[in-house]
Amino acid sequence: MKERLQLLQEAAVISAESANRCHKISELIETRLKVDTENEQFQMLIIHLARAFDRINNGAPIDHGMDDEMFAEIMMDPIFPQVDILNREIIRIMNVVVPKAENSFFLSNILSLYYSVSEEA
Repeated sequence: MKERLQLLQEAAVISAESANRCHKISELIETRLKVDTENEQFQMLIIHLARAFDRINNGAPIDHGMDDEMFAEIMMDPIFPQVDILNREIIRIMNVVVPKAENSFFLSNILSLYYSVSEEA
């Protein structure tokens, strides 16, 4: 994942700060979920976080979050408490104030990753 983040940084798709923080986030997730770094959902999550970090830092976060009904379903999922804890750790590493719209997609992607990892096991 580090190499992929570096390539995105070199191509000016993400900032150096975003690449650095998302590398730390990827290590946290790898350790916590025992995820294979080739997992497509894992890679999608890390890239999403990197792009979101830069959007937020540049004062241009997304305006509209996930559909309210869909987000309510995510919050009712039995593993949502675990997802929420991991999300809070990710946001601490990012060290930015994450708007509600961005956060709804963070939580959705993390939940998808949890299920993707459990399917691989």
